[in-house]
Amino acid sequence: MLLPLAIGLTFCSTKKSTLKNNPMVIENSCPDDGICTVEIVRNKRIEIKTDDLGSIYYHIIESPETSVIIYQYNLTVAKDLQDGHYREEIIFEIKNTVKKLHLQGEGLQQTKMLFGRFCFCKGQTGYYKVEDGLLTLHQKETNVDFNLNFTVAKVPQIIKSIKTTVK
Repeated sequence: MLLPLAIGLTFCSTKKSTLKNNPMVIENSCPDDGICTVEIVRNKRIEIKTDDLGSIYYHIIESPETSVIIYQYNLTVAKDLQDGHYREEIIFEIKNTVKKLHLQGEGLQQTKMLFGRFCFCKGQTGYYKVEDGLLTLHQKETNVDFNLNFTVAKVPQIIKSIKTTVK
């Protein structure tokens, strides 16, 4: 009776870096207390908007010229904790034809890069433009490799460095 249970447990594993049916490699470690994912949304672009209160939000719309990369860190919290969620997100777009990209500082806005922080943190949630950092990106066929180091002065952040490959 214990043998089937032991065999079953050997096949169980958890992944810190996951993506729905798409291969990816997140080279830098995801914080131990969460799950990191990265996704490339082909043939889409980001349309950045500002609401009546000055907060930034976006829509993803069709575009044959660009693709959108979304990286998320989700803190693992007990399900019974109300308002215990915490998520950070980096979103940016790249031209489908770009082979290499090296941007820093305000140049990051060429990709419409946004940092999102979502939690029960009054006055410190939402999307913010990323204007301080360094992005190096290489695209070959269906692979996108990027290395991003960034800071957002307006809110605290956990994720400050991302090195990943997305297919």
